[in-house]
Amino acid sequence: MSTPNNREIERKYFLIGLPEKLNIASVMDINQSYLYKDKNTIIRIRKIVINGDTQYVYTVKTKGNIENGNQSFANKYEIESNISKELYEELINKKIFNTVNKKRIVVPIQNNLKVEIDLYHDYLEDFLTAEVEFPSEEDAMNFEKPSWIGEEIGFKEFSNSKLAQMTREILLDKVPDKVIKNNKKIIEELNKV
Repeated sequence: MSTPNNREIERKYFLIGLPEKLNIASVMDINQSYLYKDKNTIIRIRKIVINGDTQYVYTVKTKGNIENGNQSFANKYEIESNISKELYEELINKKIFNTVNKKRIVVPIQNNLKVEIDLYHDYLEDFLTAEVEFPSEEDAMNFEKPSWIGEEIGFKEFSNSKLAQMTREILLDKVPDKVIKNNKKIIEELNKV
């Protein structure tokens, strides 16, 4: 999802654990595939299942501030539209990378913010991330993360489009063993919820 004016301002982290009181706002299954990628633009499609309801979404993302060409991390623009199942099934045959399959658990935190915990499946099994989306760059810069959120990992190596290009071996080479081991414990806790 994006902020008003289609701006998307996010920060991405590893997880240390879960909050003592886990308040889940929503859970969804996401299958995400990429149709096009260059240094400034990404086109992706998603199949999203929430409570048995399925929607198909076509997204174009551009990096940087469109008006002045500033390529800062905090300034991405995103345009999304719903598409039909038939169009999704036609486009999925044109994907250029692996499909990223994940379960997203949305957890509200302070200041009306939400943490999106992504549990990845298939070749990305045992990988977890936490993303927080902000209404402004100032909010992103001043964010004080909860104690259960770990090291910031950014988007250069671990964006979903980069994950879609990885193999299991590459992922395990980039993610420390202690993180994977900790993720397994967190996943066990989440499976009890």
